[in-house]
Amino acid sequence: MKVLFEILTEELPAKELLSVRSDLLLSILDKYNIDYTDVNVYYTPRRIACEFDCNEFTKQVKQKVVGPPKSACFDDKNEPTKALLSFLDKNNAILDEIFFEDTKKGPYVCIFKKQALLPAKELLCSIFSEFLSSISFSKQMRWGRGDYQFLRPVHNLVLLADNDVVECSMFGKKSVSYTFGHRFLSEGKIELLSKDYKKTLQEHFVIVDQNQRQLFIKEALKNLSNKDKQYILDEDLLNEVTNLVEYPHCIEGTFEEEFLNLPQEVLISSMKANQKYFYSLKNGKLTNKFCVVSNIVTDDDSLIVKGNERVLKARFRDAAFFYQEDLKVKLESLVEKLKNMLFHKKLGSMYDRTVRLVELTDQMASYIGAQKEVARRAAYLSKADLLTHMVYEFPEVQGVVGSLLAKNQSEGESVSKCIYEQYLPKGEVYPESLEGIALSLADKIDLIIGGMIADLRPTGNKDPYGLRRAALSIIKIVLKSKLSLNIKDAAKFALSLYEKQGLHKDVLDETLEFIKVRFMNMFEEHTEIVKSVVEVDFSDIYEAFLKIEALKAFYTQTDEQDLFSIKRIFNIVPDGFDKTDVDENLFVFDEEANFYNYVKSLKHNLGVYLQSKDYLSYLNNIVDKKIISSFFDKVLIMDKDEKIKNNRLALLNNYRQLVLKVADFKYLSI
Repeated sequence: MKVLFEILTEELPAKELLSVRSDLLLSILDKYNIDYTDVNVYYTPRRIACEFDCNEFTKQVKQKVVGPPKSACFDDKNEPTKALLSFLDKNNAILDEIFFEDTKKGPYVCIFKKQALLPAKELLCSIFSEFLSSISFSKQMRWGRGDYQFLRPVHNLVLLADNDVVECSMFGKKSVSYTFGHRFLSEGKIELLSKDYKKTLQEHFVIVDQNQRQLFIKEALKNLSNKDKQYILDEDLLNEVTNLVEYPHCIEGTFEEEFLNLPQEVLISSMKANQKYFYSLKNGKLTNKFCVVSNIVTDDDSLIVKGNERVLKARFRDAAFFYQEDLKVKLESLVEKLKNMLFHKKLGSMYDRTVRLVELTDQMASYIGAQKEVARRAAYLSKADLLTHMVYEFPEVQGVVGSLLAKNQSEGESVSKCIYEQYLPKGEVYPESLEGIALSLADKIDLIIGGMIADLRPTGNKDPYGLRRAALSIIKIVLKSKLSLNIKDAAKFALSLYEKQGLHKDVLDETLEFIKVRFMNMFEEHTEIVKSVVEVDFSDIYEAFLKIEALKAFYTQTDEQDLFSIKRIFNIVPDGFDKTDVDENLFVFDEEANFYNYVKSLKHNLGVYLQSKDYLSYLNNIVDKKIISSFFDKVLIMDKDEKIKNNRLALLNNYRQLVLKVADFKYLSI
């Protein structure tokens, strides 16, 4: 059975459409036991649609039903009791179908009950209603006299199964078999019965598949590029523009070369953020060519080009004026004025934040060996450009403007670069200078600590203060720069700076856990290995990463029996057992002495690998299958004599403590 669903709406915000995901629909289809194939979810600025094939009836599903306890099922003569017979009768089952399952309360009788097959067609309206409700839009609208709400008002509803209209009502609309095409390029109703949905809409100037629209724009930019210019495929802009048009038409425009004297970042920001234009570069320098993606096709594009060029020219003229005005003001003179700019009502002013950043950047510079004077000066000036005309008009260029003004005002190349790098990483661009790294890390650590103090934690898919992004940026910078940095010490120092300003709240553990979770989420696979490392120690992010990579290699290339030997020791030594003093006089077997001497030699020889952070060699040298196997073959750990038992546990714990220098094997499945 071929299923088609579509709602036609008023213009949907482009960024919100990214929340429309096929996995949401798949989970709901699974919930309703629909036997489906070829599921596709489409969206444009004016519609959300779904297509898939499915069987006419739901899948046959067995449901486990728990009955009375085993003790109540049979009498003294092993005959079924009334309780058991009643349970079977209620569930239309026979005695041969029962089985018993252990629970915390003892064994209980169970059966598998087959659920009735349901016509899939009768479930479709509920499925798509749940699908639309499951999409996490930031805001909903109400309209008309009904109680319904959605991202934007709904004007039409299509729900078809093969060539039949499935009866359904949503948002005050009843399902029909027709839709409408492009708002400007198509007229009248479009009948969808017995039609190819995508092909039919494309004939009416709607490319309903967002991936197809995106591919079209990519190809157009590629075709417009040549030896004199290369259009830059900005992924965020591409996603947004794809969701702004139903029928993309790419047109090239030009602006006056005189504007190229303005800071390149300002021009790019204006084109991207304000006008949604793609820009072009030649040898890394901005050209005066841009590409606008129009939603209409005309016989003559000149009017569209001229209109967009006129708007861009006005924007650039404003930018030129603002930049010239900002050049007249000393960056340093703006710092004191930050006292009148609120950072957050619970966290004080931007000046308070600047004071903290100066001290925290200084500390970070000490950690990583950066030049303190440069780092402190850059930190002091880092937020001053928030008060410039340019940043007020173009918020995306904060840091860029500060960097340019610092350079113009003879603050020095190092300070200028550091101010620019504070907001990195962006995409694949990372801070390069140690001073820039120090300021960037300080900026993000201060933000996260402040967010925790002010109870600004992210919820669901909402993170208005960018705390998740800040945590991920810290991790990326550390890994990219291969920095050995004690994040716990850095966070503790940052917290002390808030305390100096009268903000007392112990959020250290919460902050470290927040960063740790972001770190763990970076690893889509090997989750057990990641957990086994970070649950032991996450004070140094780069060191944790090296341990994970080493353990992954060790886990893959080591004999399973060797891995099991280590795991066995972790299973035997109880949690909380901390005794490591071993009394050799309590040894009964030679294997105990052999194991003890083996552990002593490991302690003596393995330190060099820890110092050089060669954790794979450390792990490879920690396993001697012959000694460990002979120990377990001969020695019973849980001896009746308490002293001997605890001595043997202490012996194993010494070995366990060596392994814990890298990972806790209790988290590994072997």
